[in-house]
Amino acid sequence: MSRFVLRYRGVGKRPQETVDRLQAGGTAILEDAGRTKVEASEQALHQVLDAESDWVVSSETHYPVPDARKRLSGSAR
Repeated sequence: MSRFVLRYRGVGKRPQETVDRLQAGGTAILEDAGRTKVEASEQALHQVLDAESDWVVSSETHYPVPDARKRLSGSAR
């Protein structure tokens, strides 16, 4: 299973029936604030959302955070 971010781009509130169908298909909803973060197989998502043109599905992306701490150059004295 992979993690995906779902965005509803339609008019008004997102349809709760679609979210219910996602959950019934075995999709785990991890976060539901503005965007919906889910954990599911790609096939399960496409089964539900291919007929829905107002939903955008994208894979969750992780970015490494750089270490911003200052380092001493040379040897410590």
